[in-house]
Amino acid sequence: MCCKELRDRLGGKNDCYAISTVASEKGRQFRLNLTAGKTVCKVKIDACLIDDPKIAKCDYLIKVRPDDKYFLVELKETDVEHAVEQIVKTFYTVNQLIKASPQHFTGHIISSAIPRAAEQKFRNLKEKTLRKNKLNIVKHSFKCELSM
Repeated sequence: MCCKELRDRLGGKNDCYAISTVASEKGRQFRLNLTAGKTVCKVKIDACLIDDPKIAKCDYLIKVRPDDKYFLVELKETDVEHAVEQIVKTFYTVNQLIKASPQHFTGHIISSAIPRAAEQKFRNLKEKTLRKNKLNIVKHSFKCELSM
């Protein structure tokens, strides 16, 4: 039901939607551990739902029901600044159709490595994004596992 509802709102090919709690690529992984009664839908955004290479977009959108929580996931090597841009652009693109409060969304950057010099830059971008877009973005090294 969760995927059908999202597909009805976002459109796109059936191949872009999956009942899965895991997004992974090149050793980086985002995983949700769900309690009983919750359902999930993972939407492949990059090169599927949005296949225009000129448009900045994150890799995945994952929705959890009945909480109506949305996770915007970018699996990135090191360019955290670009990852923040991809998450913000995807938020605006999909939320034009979903129409949920920004507090229902969280951006997650799963990176291979972040140079120390980039840490402060990320903190500044995170604060700016939270102030301007009311969108919280969190970064993780290699793996993120959340229980809900």
